[in-house]
Amino acid sequence: MAVAEAYERVAKFVDDLLTFDVDPEKWRVLEVSIGGELGEGAYCDNSITTHKYNALTFLPRSLFEQFRRTANQYFLLISLLMIIGTYTDLFYSPLTAWSTIGPLSLILAITMTKEGIEDLKRHKSDEHVNNSEARILSNSPETPPGTVETVAWKAIAPGQIVLVKDREEIPADLVLLWSSEGAQCYVETSNIDGETNLKIKRPATDSANAPLFPHPDESKGVGMTLEFEAPCAKVHTFEGTLKHAGGEIALDASQFLLRGSTLRNTKLAIGVVAYTGKDTRLVRNSRDVPSKLSELERVVNNMVLFILGAMVCITTISVIAYCLWNESNKKDLWYMCYRYEQDGVPALFDENCSNSDDYSNGSMWFTFFILYNNFIPISLYVTIEMINYCQAAYVDGDLEMYDEASDTPALARTSNMNADLGMIAHVFSDKTGTLTQNIMTFKGCAVGGGVYGGETVDPPRRIEALKQLVITGDGVERDFAAIMAVCHTVVPEVREDGTTGYQAESPDEEALVEGACDLGLAFASRTVDVVDVTLASPSGTEGTSLSYTVLATIPFDSTRKRMSAIVRLPNGKVRVMTKGADNIVFGLADAAAGYARVPGGREALDADLEKFARDGLRTLVLAQRDVSDREYEAWAEAWHAAETALGSARKEKLVAAAALIEKDLAIVGATAIEDKLQDGVPSTIAELAKAEIKLWVLTGDKMETAINIGYSARLLTPDMYLVKLPVEGADAGPLGDYGVAAQLEALEAVVAAPVAAPAKAPADKVPLMDVEGGDATATEAQSDHPALVIEGATALEAILGDDDLENRFLRLASRCRAVVACRVSPAQKRILVGLVRRKTNPAPITLAIGDGANDVGMIQEANIGVGISGKEGRQAVNNADFAIAQFRFLKPLLFHHGRKNYRRMSKVIIYSFFKNMVLTYVLFYFQADCAWSGTSFYESWVYSGFNFFLGLIPLAIGLFDHDVADATVDKYPRLYAAGLHRMDLNVTNMAYGTLEAVAASVAIYYLPREVYWRPMSVWQDHGKAMDVWVLGTAVFVGMVMAMMARACLLVDSWNKAQLGFVVLQHLMMFTFIIFMAQAYAAWYGFYDYDYYGVAYHAYALPVFWLVSCVLVPTVVSALQLLVLGVHLDFFPSINDIGKELDHGHVDGEHATVTARRRTEPADAALELSRA
Repeated sequence: MAVAEAYERVAKFVDDLLTFDVDPEKWRVLEVSIGGELGEGAYCDNSITTHKYNALTFLPRSLFEQFRRTANQYFLLISLLMIIGTYTDLFYSPLTAWSTIGPLSLILAITMTKEGIEDLKRHKSDEHVNNSEARILSNSPETPPGTVETVAWKAIAPGQIVLVKDREEIPADLVLLWSSEGAQCYVETSNIDGETNLKIKRPATDSANAPLFPHPDESKGVGMTLEFEAPCAKVHTFEGTLKHAGGEIALDASQFLLRGSTLRNTKLAIGVVAYTGKDTRLVRNSRDVPSKLSELERVVNNMVLFILGAMVCITTISVIAYCLWNESNKKDLWYMCYRYEQDGVPALFDENCSNSDDYSNGSMWFTFFILYNNFIPISLYVTIEMINYCQAAYVDGDLEMYDEASDTPALARTSNMNADLGMIAHVFSDKTGTLTQNIMTFKGCAVGGGVYGGETVDPPRRIEALKQLVITGDGVERDFAAIMAVCHTVVPEVREDGTTGYQAESPDEEALVEGACDLGLAFASRTVDVVDVTLASPSGTEGTSLSYTVLATIPFDSTRKRMSAIVRLPNGKVRVMTKGADNIVFGLADAAAGYARVPGGREALDADLEKFARDGLRTLVLAQRDVSDREYEAWAEAWHAAETALGSARKEKLVAAAALIEKDLAIVGATAIEDKLQDGVPSTIAELAKAEIKLWVLTGDKMETAINIGYSARLLTPDMYLVKLPVEGADAGPLGDYGVAAQLEALEAVVAAPVAAPAKAPADKVPLMDVEGGDATATEAQSDHPALVIEGATALEAILGDDDLENRFLRLASRCRAVVACRVSPAQKRILVGLVRRKTNPAPITLAIGDGANDVGMIQEANIGVGISGKEGRQAVNNADFAIAQFRFLKPLLFHHGRKNYRRMSKVIIYSFFKNMVLTYVLFYFQADCAWSGTSFYESWVYSGFNFFLGLIPLAIGLFDHDVADATVDKYPRLYAAGLHRMDLNVTNMAYGTLEAVAASVAIYYLPREVYWRPMSVWQDHGKAMDVWVLGTAVFVGMVMAMMARACLLVDSWNKAQLGFVVLQHLMMFTFIIFMAQAYAAWYGFYDYDYYGVAYHAYALPVFWLVSCVLVPTVVSALQLLVLGVHLDFFPSINDIGKELDHGHVDGEHATVTARRRTEPADAALELSRA
């Protein structure tokens, strides 16, 4: 972690060094004269930059990114040591520097070229956008009023007046001054947040809602001063003040047009530019998703560090052996320039030795370190990148995850997280729009003492009965429908077929407006300050039109959890209409008369809400209060003052002003909205549970609604015992923690002791693990089927931030099969994900999935984020690693792509380290035969080509290999648990691989050595002396052939491409050896003279082909098959059982193969076969 943090600090320093940004001022002031010259100001231009590099920064920045990888740093160090050893007398380099610099440069060039090509595409995209055409009012004083000029987007500057026509994209962040539709215009923000619904914007108007500015043809020379907030990323808010000759007005989001949004249903809109370029909201929100290090990358980096430590050890051992050997033998080696000053040394040797290099014993450490440099596979990262890139393409092209209804394919927005999909332990899911369709339907309501609609209503009352009361009466039922029809921000839109549809910012609002229509009060049209509704006629004839004047709107947000509209009724009265969450609105009710219009009072309404919750319906409570004109006018002054306030105090003043009128409300009734589950959600959740993946559902709904949705989705089952935090009816208590601390302590003591699970609970009774209430026995609490339901507003507030309670909560959650968190805020979602990631041991791989902007925090916090392409926009998708259209596609994403990718990458990584360990061990053994001199019996370039000769088969495994069919994994979801429990890529497998590498390297070196060491058995027909290069080539070829054979034995499924890769690798190796052996003649001085002609001498010996191509690969393969046989017979894993299942050796009825297993995995296999 310390190394990673250090890299992050260095990366930030480099970014700061190479990025030239000017800190924006705290508040901006624009002096604007329509049609006049621009005021002075140091603002950025309107061009955007999405590319990462330019001509000056490409080389340093891209190199820095490459050398953030441990392996690249390592090989750079090796290259520098080789250069020093070659061109100085400090120590001796046994290998030429170019043999490492060349491959490293090639790898860097390939990766940097790929990044450069991608960045070039971004450059072209930027150029296209920046040169798009826009229309502005001329700034020249000589031009007549209304003169329009066409300029490129990048030429637009703050203070200019921009004209936008219908269906055109807005080129900069504008403050709306004038609209062809009078006091309003409509925009679509799908480019920003994916929401296709229309939003109402209104131009700057005076207190009488009259536009401040006339048509541009008549407004030349009109001046104004705008003061507004500094550039930020908030797309839903805007604060500022516009000062003009007649006074000043407050500016908010309703006058703010975002760059990237599209003008709709409006012929012409005119605005003044507030922000340009990188200061616009769109660009501020277009930042990259936070960089995430995949688990496999972390494992590889740790392996590199481990191998580096092993390399230091083997280097040190070699140096010690060198010193000991020479101390005892160098007195007899005068002909090798050892102790040449002793008596009896011939003059010729004395002269040669006096001119030879004399390296110290300590310098040999660097010689051996260079010699063993291939201990770490140089090609591994490139192989991983290529595999990841192709695996991401597999995700993008998977028709199983294509949603035909919305024409939405799956999308891998990052390529380095694919294998982590096979190791997910916790899935954190939003509910609305993720598990549900986010298509809201008005299903029922509670008003006037009656409950209408709903599945569990007794006695049943039809919506049509309520409609008659709304149409014919003038009581609470009419008021109830009026709030639904008027208190909203819905925009009507005429469809192509002539019918009227609704565009709503929230599906809830659309459902309520349509519900009001079903109740006989139809929303017809709206302007900025008037909402027209039509009251149906009892006789079915044309209805009566009613106009409600909207005096003010207090918008909904996630903190207030309510919305209010102050309206003047058709009869002239002023009324506050409020809708919101029950716990919020109940708190605003009048203490004495708040429930006067609810027969039975709050208790009756609570019972009705509980009935709706049991049906899995979302509920809102509606309330109202009539106010006098005098009270309204006093409040309007306070509200206007709050709206026009500047700085951080504005928000507090708005909250305080809202509280002045949202009080002493009279509860009118409650609505019930259905949000159906998406297709396949229950089965997907059940399959995830079988795969040992724990699902957390995080929702803002009330507890009963969340629980019933949990049962509908099969997250909760009748045999589970629900642990509720806090217990029902708990008060804050003296500690203010709602008794959560005591409850967690008691639960931990009970749950910790394992006992036999009780019998299943009856389906119609769900026991509550309520320690304080005494609802659960110790046996029930120790059941293998507990589930946790926790409330965010009470229990989570008490737990989060308290280290002891957090640890207790996590221990309890780890014991539960499912967790439902209700009434949670977006911030709590993010904190929960981070809590599980950082405090659970061992650290799990987490996945967060959601569809809305409120899910962005947890999506970014999780190891892997998945966005649902839904109705709540694209903010979740834009911040996610993967995007899918439906929750059910999570199953193939994890079970098929995730498991397969994890298995493939595990094989590739372990094999890559294995083959390089063998390579290094063989060199280590040779040192004992060459007096520990640091000599290599591989030619330098051939030695460096080892990873390339063996690079295609691992690539083929990563691209094509699969051990079991997808259908088998679907049938036996527990096969996924192999990745969850790290059964393939772990320390144990690496340790076994190391031991096997030692055994294989002994066979690879000593078999050819014993053959070539006896001259009469090899050389007698040729009359030649022993040649170290021929021996080295024989050993090298035998090693490569053996490693190819090992790779082939790892393949579970073959295709033509894999067979072609095997043939190509053989051709590459033999051809390259011939090339290097003959290349000296053409490139004199660049290649090793000593290797000239070696291929001819080696290939000419029959024993070379027998030993290197037959004997050595056969022995190494036999060793591998022996290890594999022992493993399968005595230590079978879930993956091994999965292969048997896939081939039909074990079916759901007969465990024919697992019956002969005699170890614990046999029980797992039997359980798996019967799952």
